[in-house]
This record gives sequence, C-alpha cells and structure tokens, in this order.
Amino acid sequence: MTDINLSDDLIKDFIYSMYRKEVLLNLKGVVLTEDDRKQLHEKRDFVNRLSEAELSDIRAWVLDKLKLLESQHQERS
Repeated sequence: MTDINLSDDLIKDFIYSMYRKEVLLNLKGVVLTEDDRKQLHEKRDFVNRLSEAELSDIRAWVLDKLKLLESQHQERS
C-alpha cells in the first residue's frame, strides 16, 4: 500500500465533514436552523478537543481499514 500521511488536521477535517454530512442529510428544510447550527458547532468543538492519542487511534483505524479494503480488492482481481 502506498504510504499515506494522515495528519491530525486531515483526520479532524474528515471527522467534521462526516458530522456535517449527517446534519445536512437530516435537514427538515432547505435552510440550516439555529438547532442545526448549534449541533454543528458542538460537533466541531468535539472534534477540536480530540487528544493526540485519540487522533492516533483514529488514524490507525483508518489505515487498517484502507489496508483491509486494498487486500480484499487484490484478492478479487
């Protein structure tokens, strides 16, 4: 597998993007409500409070999943 550099900022951005996508998919209307904005701010704050150890755990998990997917793909080829 190609070496992938997943920086702390990239991990945080990925997690927050997933939260944001969840909020947008669950919108009741076309416009973000104040509750939607509050939920996004809370999720952003949560992501920003992740410790180095937590980010390291997430990074290892993502890389393990990518390696597993690559292995499964190679077995099918």
